[in-house]
Amino acid sequence: MKKLVCDTDVQREPQVIIWNNTQILKWSDFKKKSDPDSEASANAAIGFESKPIIEYLKVGKQLKYKIKDLQLNAIFIPNLSWVTKNINLKEGNLLLKHEQGHFDLAEEVIRKIKNKSTGIYKVFTIKEKNKNNMKEATLQVNKIRDDIESELQNEFNIQESKYDNKTNHGLIKIHQKNIIKDSKN
Repeated sequence: MKKLVCDTDVQREPQVIIWNNTQILKWSDFKKKSDPDSEASANAAIGFESKPIIEYLKVGKQLKYKIKDLQLNAIFIPNLSWVTKNINLKEGNLLLKHEQGHFDLAEEVIRKIKNKSTGIYKVFTIKEKNKNNMKEATLQVNKIRDDIESELQNEFNIQESKYDNKTNHGLIKIHQKNIIKDSKN
């Protein structure tokens, strides 16, 4: 059985910050000009990226492909994230923690989906006669990636809505502080 990392045609944002447990966002990470029409004081652009590790095996006149593992990352996209300039230091610190909470929430969603989805790694077969085996495999992998990333985004949207409602977008300080404390445990 052979292994390969499939780097398909999906384009990565020019600059992203990949979530890790020591990564703390700074206002300087928010690069986009603020939206004057928005009622919000900040917006963190959060997304997901995936990189499959594929195994393939020749069986007769067919190639069997299996996504053995899927590296999933929560990403913060600086060039799509913004903050207004007119917030004071105290409000700004709490707001930044709130925006960090969105980033942390994306990582929690990845863990939840990974724990729930033991069957996400799919097997598919391509006939050997096909001259475009890698192209066809890449198309199938991209569809699987799209499905998984769509599931992540849908779950993130649900959890993010709950998070914003519970904290009133970071304005209910006691809930915001409790969520921050809980995420550290």
